[in-house]
Amino acid sequence: MLNDRDVERILSMRECIEVVEEAFKSLGLGNAIMPLRTMIPIEEFNGVILIMPSYIKGLNALATKIVTFYPDNVKFKLPVINAHVIVNNPKTGIVEAVIEANYLTAMRTGAVSGVATKYLARENAKTLAIIGCGVQARTQLWAVITVRNIKEVKAYDIDERRKEEFVREMKERFQLEITSTENAKEAVEEADIIVTATTSSTPVINYEWIKPGTHINAIGAFRPDMREIDSKTILNAKVVVDLREAALKEAGDIIIPIQEGLISREHIYAELSELILNRKPGRKSESEITLFKSVGLAIQDSSVATYILNKIRKQL
Repeated sequence: MLNDRDVERILSMRECIEVVEEAFKSLGLGNAIMPLRTMIPIEEFNGVILIMPSYIKGLNALATKIVTFYPDNVKFKLPVINAHVIVNNPKTGIVEAVIEANYLTAMRTGAVSGVATKYLARENAKTLAIIGCGVQARTQLWAVITVRNIKEVKAYDIDERRKEEFVREMKERFQLEITSTENAKEAVEEADIIVTATTSSTPVINYEWIKPGTHINAIGAFRPDMREIDSKTILNAKVVVDLREAALKEAGDIIIPIQEGLISREHIYAELSELILNRKPGRKSESEITLFKSVGLAIQDSSVATYILNKIRKQL
């Protein structure tokens, strides 16, 4: 039994990025079994439960993540999101570990943005904009600075207290030049890399604010009716997703422009695994706008959970 503190103690972002990249490579090679996540609405209690199983053959990673989303928990001073990963032995099926996965989820979500940034952002990217300063923003920042030499960070959140707390914490932790802005436009207009990590149902950035050569990691919206990115940005960007099937089922950032008739399904340039396996090139020029849309895949959880378990065994 491992809790969030155990995971935090044993897992670095660099390790997590390497593990997640290997998991996506396995997915691209056909070595992963991963049904789309099952979502069960619990309408009478305004809740949702998500079930995410996967098996990665080469990594012997067999695990299931169970996530609950109960927004009314705020009233009871309980966490809105709770997550656990159950790790099975692939040879026997026996449960080997139950891992509290709130921190693990933040890490693996940051890590996949780190992988996408590695393949899509300009090598000389120096400035980062963070829109949404919650839990996910912290590991997104950590991942981006792990793969790019970021010199300046600008952060914006509609919650003033949360924004200033994020700036204070991250400045102290990473010794970076981090400032808050009065609005999202001010944060992104000079950014080389943009991360959107919000729960917004409407776009939080506009195409007119984005300079040529920018890379965007859009990781907040996770339902067909939610989006953080405006349709014009999607239309003008090279769009890479974690998995086409998942994005076309769950990602409002992609689904809504398709419904508007602005783009087709073929507008998705590649899956992340295709870049990792060199089946398609990532960034082709210094001026193109690239965008990575992530809805989160079970292979991220199973690979990272298995890595953590193996690392602990080596220490015993």
